[in-house]
Amino acid sequence: MEYVIRKAIRMLYWNRWISLLMVGEMALGMSVFVYSANLSASLKAEEMRLEGRRMDMALEISVKNVQEVQDEPSLTLKDYRKLQEITGGKTFLLVDIPQFFVDAKASYEFSLVLADYAILDLEEGCSYWGAETEEALAAGMNPVPGLRIRRMPKQFPGEYLEKSYWDHCVVAPIAYMEEMAGEIAPGFVHAVWDSAELPDAGRMSGQIEEYLQREHGGQYVYRVYLPEAELKNNSEKVKVSIRVLNHAGILILAVFFVGILSIFQLLFERRKGGYGVCLACGASHKQILAEIFTEIAVMNLAGTVLGVAAGWIATYALDARIMIGGIKVRGSFAVAGIAFAACAAVTVFVVFAVYVRLAEGKIVEQIQ
Repeated sequence: MEYVIRKAIRMLYWNRWISLLMVGEMALGMSVFVYSANLSASLKAEEMRLEGRRMDMALEISVKNVQEVQDEPSLTLKDYRKLQEITGGKTFLLVDIPQFFVDAKASYEFSLVLADYAILDLEEGCSYWGAETEEALAAGMNPVPGLRIRRMPKQFPGEYLEKSYWDHCVVAPIAYMEEMAGEIAPGFVHAVWDSAELPDAGRMSGQIEEYLQREHGGQYVYRVYLPEAELKNNSEKVKVSIRVLNHAGILILAVFFVGILSIFQLLFERRKGGYGVCLACGASHKQILAEIFTEIAVMNLAGTVLGVAAGWIATYALDARIMIGGIKVRGSFAVAGIAFAACAAVTVFVVFAVYVRLAEGKIVEQIQ
């Protein structure tokens, strides 16, 4: 086996410019395909997350001019009480403040969530710690030291957010909004409503916007909207852009497939004399097949690994202005699996096509 691998690598080196071209083309096609497929998977996941969600109305807060923003918070405890008054107590508010602590041993990262304990049926005067925050708690990294410590209830209200969200949180009373006003950025505020519970959702959303604009309109812009409906309205053009990228990646891979098949057919013509000598000296067709397979597999695998890595990096680092704002783009292991499955399929097909020609030819003809 070691001999087969060395020989395959030597063959790739002798044809290094062709090999590099094929690896580069494979990597380019795979990177575009993986990137577009990850975008598509992220959009689908967001659609599934919002589909049938009970809390279907949300508040969006944006900054008019980042350079002019002072210390004024975008939403205060007084504002929350006013929203509850407008909606008849139907407002669900979360303020999600990222926490980051470092000591001599490690760093600790979690979210401090300010919520209305009356709605969540939690005990006042306590902070609630999720399962993934135990290390920070043990190290004394407590952002609300004045509260008694409790474990997060196992049956936490799932109608608001998934259980996995609460596992990474420390929950504190909504009253801490006043104490932490300077740490609350607009993106940390999550106010939502169930429109079915509001007698006149359209009128109330207008009242909410009007009140907040009157209170903070000098620096912020407020909008109450339906995330699911807005996503459906805007996702079609996003899907078109993703399909264009996806088709481009598939086209590049198709060109690669035709290219690698043609190149190895030509290389077979150059090498068939050597294959014939090997067969005449006692080598089996199985050994020749192993050499051909290893050479093609190494080249395809190198291109696939580079392409998947590049597509993964692009997923998290490249803002191509395709996705709708607010959707978090994530890599999908299923997409990576498809990429490697395609690599295996191309390898097997090309090896089979070359081996058929080897098996059909006579040894004397190949030596000649």
